[in-house]
Amino acid sequence: MATKTAAKKRGASKSKTSAKKATSKKAAVKKAPTKKATTKKATAKKKTARAKKQVWKSRAAIRLVEPGSQVDCVVCGERVKFQARMRNQQVICNIYTKGVWERVDHYHADCYKTAKQPYGKPAEKG
Repeated sequence: MATKTAAKKRGASKSKTSAKKATSKKAAVKKAPTKKATTKKATAKKKTARAKKQVWKSRAAIRLVEPGSQVDCVVCGERVKFQARMRNQQVICNIYTKGVWERVDHYHADCYKTAKQPYGKPAEKG
């Protein structure tokens, strides 16, 4: 009896695998794209002009001096320092050479004006 039940199980497993193969063939048929769809995709893709790479330029921004600031002014050489009751401002400049960032310069707001704003009018925070 054991051989008959084993044979039945084998037969059942064969029918299950053949059913799986049949469904996978149907799925493969459904997944295959039609020729019309591929031609539409090919014609829909057009060559577009590439956007130019952004070239970074040096710029200035005016900010309040924050506590713990440890930087020196480029013009006068004095420390740009925080004072609690005085709301001092500093100008921070990002310097780029040939589109590549090089350094950051810090100025007192008055020193930047006396230097004739070498990196343009400072942008306000906003």
